[in-house]
Amino acid sequence: MAESQGSHKMCVRNVPIFNHLTEEEMNEVFEKVESRSYEKNDHLYMAGDPKDSLFVLHRGKVRIYRLNEEGKEQLIRVLLPGDFTGELALFGGEKLHDSYAEIVQDSKVCEIRKADLYGLIKEYPDIGIKIIERFSTRLNEVEQQATNIALMNSEERLIEYIRTHVDDEDFLRLKMTKKDLSSYLSMQPETLTRIFKKLEADGMIGKIDNRTYQVLDYSIL
Repeated sequence: MAESQGSHKMCVRNVPIFNHLTEEEMNEVFEKVESRSYEKNDHLYMAGDPKDSLFVLHRGKVRIYRLNEEGKEQLIRVLLPGDFTGELALFGGEKLHDSYAEIVQDSKVCEIRKADLYGLIKEYPDIGIKIIERFSTRLNEVEQQATNIALMNSEERLIEYIRTHVDDEDFLRLKMTKKDLSSYLSMQPETLTRIFKKLEADGMIGKIDNRTYQVLDYSIL
């Protein structure tokens, strides 16, 4: 559902790839953006849809996943406010999506068509630089995740995830369900549950609630 110009402004102002712009530059971006609201279980896009827009999440949560030949899901990442998807439309290659973007929580999304985004990047190269910086970070994460899956066993993968996702107070606060986390780490949900319990029993972590753990053994960091 498309929304008002005021919603466009709120959507654009708070996302990292635009919030460095001046007021005048922001106004030009507003003209190119459609702010849309989505409900849980909607999709921004599905496999086979054309890659013709950049989607920037302003509010809510979105999960990006693929299906293998057997129909099993492989979670790629979870988008939180400020994250974006659809950037591959800017870099050529395949013209159709090979993944799904499912709304996990009611969300507000800024959508910018490919042609409009090209025009903005030509006029304001810093936008392109911001996109490339975020895209580069994401590629590094994908490469590291592929390496972890290839070289680490299930317990090592979870420990590595904990090590790289704890906050400054040594708490792991999960931003996704454990089902999604097991898919992301390429293991069965029951395997993930078993390893969490083992790490607790070994005194490495302490469970605060179902999505929050405290690191107790700093050797894993």
